[in-house]
Amino acid sequence: MEERLFGLTTLDLRRLAYQLAVRNGKAHNFNTDKQMAGVDWLKGFLRRHPDLSIRKPEATSAARAMGFNKVAVSKFYQLLGEIYDKHKLTPDKIYNCDETGISVVSKTKSKILAMKGRKQVGSLSSADRGQTITVEICFNAAGTYMPPLMIFPRQRMKPELLDHAPPGTEGVCNARGWITTEIFLTWFKKFIRFSGATPTNHVLLLLDGHVSHTQNLEVIDLARKNGVIILCFPPHCTHKMQPADVAFMRPLSTYYDHAVSAWLRSHPGRVVTVFQISEIFGNAYIQAATMSTAINAFRKCGIWPFNENNFTDADFISAATTDIQNIENSSSVEQHRVTEAEGPQYEVVPSVPSTTVVTTVSSTTTTSHPGAVTTRPELTTESCTSVRIDFITECTEQVTPDVTKKSAPEPEPGCSFASKSPIRAVCRDLTSSFENASPGDILPIPLVQQTEKRKQYRRGKTAVITSTPYKNELENLKKLRKVSNPNDPRLKKNAKKKQKTTVAAKTKNDDDEDTICLYCNDENHSFLKSSEGWVGCQLCGRWAHNGCAGVDDENTEEIHICIYCDNN
Repeated sequence: MEERLFGLTTLDLRRLAYQLAVRNGKAHNFNTDKQMAGVDWLKGFLRRHPDLSIRKPEATSAARAMGFNKVAVSKFYQLLGEIYDKHKLTPDKIYNCDETGISVVSKTKSKILAMKGRKQVGSLSSADRGQTITVEICFNAAGTYMPPLMIFPRQRMKPELLDHAPPGTEGVCNARGWITTEIFLTWFKKFIRFSGATPTNHVLLLLDGHVSHTQNLEVIDLARKNGVIILCFPPHCTHKMQPADVAFMRPLSTYYDHAVSAWLRSHPGRVVTVFQISEIFGNAYIQAATMSTAINAFRKCGIWPFNENNFTDADFISAATTDIQNIENSSSVEQHRVTEAEGPQYEVVPSVPSTTVVTTVSSTTTTSHPGAVTTRPELTTESCTSVRIDFITECTEQVTPDVTKKSAPEPEPGCSFASKSPIRAVCRDLTSSFENASPGDILPIPLVQQTEKRKQYRRGKTAVITSTPYKNELENLKKLRKVSNPNDPRLKKNAKKKQKTTVAAKTKNDDDEDTICLYCNDENHSFLKSSEGWVGCQLCGRWAHNGCAGVDDENTEEIHICIYCDNN
C-alpha cells in the first residue's frame, strides 16, 4: 500500500487488526467499542517487525504517480542510448538545466530545540508571503557548474540586485519573475559559449518539458546550428529522473534556509528583501554546488554512467493503480469477457508450493472503492477435483498452456462456482492464519479499472527536441494555434461566451477553486491545482495550463482557440 502511495496510518493498522481478528474468529482483547486494536498491540507489532517504521510521507501529485511508468521511462533511456552511440559523448559534454524558485521567506524550515510541552514553536521570517526569484541552474556530469541566471520580479534591473552573488551570475527582470521563451533564449546563448558547443563538438542538454524549453523554435534553430542536442524528460518524471531535482535542489533549499536564518540573526530588526537575496543565495549555492553532488546526481538517475535498468518494476508500482490499457476496438473486449454459457475459466499459478492449489476465474471487470469490504468464496480441494492439475514436486518445470488455462466443466452442487455472476475464487492454504478473510479482502488495493477506450488527449512526451520530426511537428502545431483572421465567424458567433471567458481569465488567480486542464487530464483523473498560468479557450470556454496550450506566460492576452475547437 505504501509503495502505491496509499500508505496506512497507525489508526488504519489498528482497525485492520481488529477486523482480521473478528472475521477469522481469533480470540482478542481489543476495544470492541472503538473497534480497533490498542496502542500496546501496535508497539508490539512494530517490535516484531523491525523493517517497518512510522514515516512522514511526501506529497506526491496524481500526475506524477501516473506519469512515472515503465513505458515513458524506457522510451527516454532508449533515446539517450541512441545519442550516446551516435555522438560518443563524454561526461563533460552532458548537461542538465532546471529552474528553481527562491523567496525572501524560505520554503524549508530546519528543526530547532524547544521546551517540551510547548504547543506552538515559531521561527522568525521576513514576511508571510514573499516575492519569488527564479534561478536557472545548470551543471554537467563531470561536476562543472555554469554561473546561475537570476530572474527578478521587477520592471528594471539594478546593479545592486547582484551584490555578493556567486561569481559570474547574471540577472534579468520580468514582471512576474518567471522564465519565458525570450529569457531562456538569452540564457541558451550563454550556455553555448560556456559549453563550447560547435557543429563538430556536440553537447547534450537535458531539460524538463516547460513550454519555454520544448516549444521555442528560436532555441531549436540555434541549437541545431551549434551542435547542441536537447533531450526532454518524460512529463511528470523529473522528481526521479532529473539530476537537479534528485540531488541538488533539496540541499540548496536547506542551505538557503540556514543562510536566511543566519542573516536575520545578524541583522536584528531588519527583514530580507530582493536586494539581500543574491548575497544569501550565494552563500547557499557555494555550499550546495559541489563536484560530488553533480557526479552522484547523474549516477543516481542512470544518465552517466549510462544505466537503462536504473529503475526496477518496484519503482513503477505507484503507477499500477491507474494503469489503463488502450483497447483498440470493442471486439477485443468481447474476446476477454466470459459469458455465462462459456462458464468460468481456471488459471493455475505454478509458483505456489505443491501442497497449495490456486486457481483463478477470469471475469468482467468490476470496480471497487477503497475501504470496501469484499469476501471471496471458499473453494475446498474436493470441489476442484474436476480440474486436472499436475504439479512437479519442486514446482520448477514450466506448465504448458494446455494445462494452465482451460474451460472447466459444470460446477458440482454446493461449489462456490455455482454463482451466476463471474467471480474470483482461491483454494486457500489450510496452514494460513487467515482462514476466512485476508488483509487484502478487508482493505483491497485501490485500482482504476476501465473497459472503454481511453481518450487520447494531447500530452507531453520525451523527445529529442532538436530532431527534424519534432521541429516539423512543432511548426505545424504553431500554425494550427495561430488565428490570423480576427473576423473569424466562429468568434462572432460566440461573442457572449468569449466575453465571459475573457472576464474570467482576468479575474482568475491561484486562490480560485481547482479546475481541470483541457489537455493533460481527463474526466477520470482528479482535479489538480497548479501555480502555473492558465488560459481559456475563446470558443468552448475550457481551461488549460499555459504550458499545455503552448501559450507564453507573457502573451496571455492574445486570442487562444484550443486544438479541439480549431480542428472542428
